[in-house]
Amino acid sequence: MNRRTILLAITALITVTASFAQKPAATGAIKRTIEVLIGGVAKGDTIYLANYYGNKLYYTDTAKADGKGNVVFKSPKGYEAGVYAVVVPGPKYFEMIVNEPVIKLTTTKADLLGTLQVKQSKENELFIGYIRYLNDQKLRGDALKARLDVAKDEEARLAVREEMKQLDVDVKKYQRDLVANNPGTLAASLVKMSMVVELPPAHKPDGSVDSAAAYYNYRAHYWDNFDLTDRRIVRVPVFANKFEEYITKVVPQVPDTIDRLADELIARTDTCLDVFKYMVHNITNKFESSDIMGMDAVFVHMAQTYYCPDHGRTTRVNWMDADKMVKLCERAHKMAPLVLGKKAPYLALTDTTEEKWINFYDLPAEYVVIIFWDPHCGHCKEELPKIHEVYTERLRPLGIEVYAVAKAVDETLMKDWKKFIREKNLDWVNVGLTWHVFDEAKKDPRKFIPGLTTIESLNYADTYDVFSTPKLFVVDGDRRFVGKSLTADQIEDLVLKLRERKAKK
Repeated sequence: MNRRTILLAITALITVTASFAQKPAATGAIKRTIEVLIGGVAKGDTIYLANYYGNKLYYTDTAKADGKGNVVFKSPKGYEAGVYAVVVPGPKYFEMIVNEPVIKLTTTKADLLGTLQVKQSKENELFIGYIRYLNDQKLRGDALKARLDVAKDEEARLAVREEMKQLDVDVKKYQRDLVANNPGTLAASLVKMSMVVELPPAHKPDGSVDSAAAYYNYRAHYWDNFDLTDRRIVRVPVFANKFEEYITKVVPQVPDTIDRLADELIARTDTCLDVFKYMVHNITNKFESSDIMGMDAVFVHMAQTYYCPDHGRTTRVNWMDADKMVKLCERAHKMAPLVLGKKAPYLALTDTTEEKWINFYDLPAEYVVIIFWDPHCGHCKEELPKIHEVYTERLRPLGIEVYAVAKAVDETLMKDWKKFIREKNLDWVNVGLTWHVFDEAKKDPRKFIPGLTTIESLNYADTYDVFSTPKLFVVDGDRRFVGKSLTADQIEDLVLKLRERKAKK
């Protein structure tokens, strides 16, 4: 997290508290005392203590400075171990490690890090010393780069490169020594987590680089420097950053692969509820709100595996309120039949005559686009003509049919539905839950079920999770979902790619 991002977060945390992050951990926080002498602050100034949860800062506590600049944080609830920030008016801040019963520091408002001294805390002697060492080596590296940029002859450039290699060797040795000489400290764990896992190069039998083997080796050893059973790591930003990178970049963005590798990673947390909670919550939340097509399958997997498992398995999720848990499970239950690869639920409704029943399973087209819309939906009335234009010019010639399902449950909707179809010449398959069918079905659904349709068809909004319109799905020849929430152009691209892939098999 860069300095600007942290300052913005600190400004917000005065009035905003993240309910998820601030829930007490299962094992309880430890009572600690943090004493800081800050030169230059005024008597009565409010000083904030913020804690990291993941890579974000959250409000933890406040204290008032006395006339000498003394500030004492001592919450009866205690403080979880992790990386914290002390924030002074400005706002300006410095970071420290909280992992000991008593921490004593001194600094000045004018130069918080530069004048920071540790009076009592081995953890912070290590941590602050490490930060200063890295800052010094960065300056050294910047100077070497500047020399390399102006060096003309190859001999001079080679000499600078050798110095840069030595710089890298020095930093890695410093890190290894700090970790080896300070076992059990959070500072050593933090440094180890930031170190790159060095692996031997992967080669094919002919001596060329084996990029596939290198990737799998990298992925297999990605977490070597992390203790995933250490509850403290969820409050150290380096873990959150590595976790985000792993889930979104290292792991191939294919739902089945994400599911498998996420399960394997979560299993490594063993009995550490804090790390388990962090992983499960963040993966579930990320893919529930993902804009990438098909990733809702990951949300469904996470929900059904960890929040609301079936077959008598017990949930390990104890941090969510019962009513929110019910809503999440209901949401996952609705979405589960609609993920890519699943067979689309049967759907049979009448056309505008209310006499002809049509189901998309019987349509001759290899690919069918199912669109749910409402004649009184402004966005629908904007989008459908656009889709129809592409349908006429490019989709229909490709053998792609559109099965447009309208809400027409009363006289006005029915009238407006027919009018819009005529005005826009929507000459694809138009069906709907129509006025008279709707009224009759309320009285006695057996008039239509099972001879003409199904209860799932009459309740299509619930069956297809249509809580807003327009909503669009694409199904293939087996009537399995292959796309959703696409533009007309994207539908064409998808079908062409699917046919190309099929032709190669």
